[in-house]
Amino acid sequence: MRFIVVQPSVPFYRLGLFSRLASELGRDFTVYASFEDLGVLSESTSLPEWKTSLGSIFAIAPGLFWQRGALSFPIQRDDIVVVSGAPRCISNLALLVKARLLGAKTVWWGHYWSATSRNWSSRLRLFAMRFADSVLFYTDGEVEAHRAMRRRNDRQLVFALNNGVETTGIAEFRALYDAERRPRDLLFIGRITKKCELNLLLESLTHSKCASVTLDIVGAGEDKDALQSRLAESQLGDRVVLHGGMTDEARIAEIANQCKLFVYPGSVGLSLIHALAYGLPSVVHDDRKTHMPEIAAHEERVNGFLFRKGNAESLANTIANALASPKELNRMSGAALKTTSESFNTADMARRFLKMFRDMAASRR
Repeated sequence: MRFIVVQPSVPFYRLGLFSRLASELGRDFTVYASFEDLGVLSESTSLPEWKTSLGSIFAIAPGLFWQRGALSFPIQRDDIVVVSGAPRCISNLALLVKARLLGAKTVWWGHYWSATSRNWSSRLRLFAMRFADSVLFYTDGEVEAHRAMRRRNDRQLVFALNNGVETTGIAEFRALYDAERRPRDLLFIGRITKKCELNLLLESLTHSKCASVTLDIVGAGEDKDALQSRLAESQLGDRVVLHGGMTDEARIAEIANQCKLFVYPGSVGLSLIHALAYGLPSVVHDDRKTHMPEIAAHEERVNGFLFRKGNAESLANTIANALASPKELNRMSGAALKTTSESFNTADMARRFLKMFRDMAASRR
């Protein structure tokens, strides 16, 4: 039995998970993936032993894509093939059909919902995943939502990863949290895109309650130049520091260990988990349906705070009130660390992946 995972790419944050799986499964485990330029999140130039490169992903029609080489590698009976849950990439659907016809077991790995979900694409995704033997969602919350909607006689196996980050390096560099002793206030970490809505955060810092609040931004992306222009034109001065994108955890820690709060004004995803792993209480907006699945890790007044979506005044008030309560921040920091020590980390993700493989193998008998 071989374990095959097919992905559009292998970003930096997936290396820990796949390396853990490879150490357990050895040569029976292979990841087939293309190279995608994700900036600093792109994989390293060295090719891991467990990865085999595929060709590029290209458009075959408006909104539809194909991954070169996705049908070229051998599949045997009893293999377990994990397919990327992106239905607009038609080669994923073709690979699913090919694997089923050859007698392999199949897994559809993707979101049940996300910040970018639309009615038509959600229906397409739900329709496509029915053809897989098993479904692997990003979080336990998605499994619960899916089970509430599924038919009673549906025997499809459903699993969740609780998508997270590699916390080993973070734990090595993370400093003890004491809100009263940290010299900086807010941290944003993530790709700088329209989705993150950083302009809303900058607007909130112009409110009187946040007149002295500082912000450190770690990230890069297509909107970085526009952000730099906005900062140059603003009156925020040196209160906001743009550090650029980085994946070196030691460098990230030097910044994160100075800050009291993580703030993400837009649709948050894996950045939330990264910040919680540093013990930073989080501030995110209150419309959970427009976040990515990783919002499941956020618990209001346990490890973070909520503000009204799209409302700069609400965000400013939330930030000011949080910073005025250092004892509450210290308590929440402990809860944040508990969240990412119990789950939402690559060690737990690997355990869940291996359990899925075992359960699927057992279902053959």
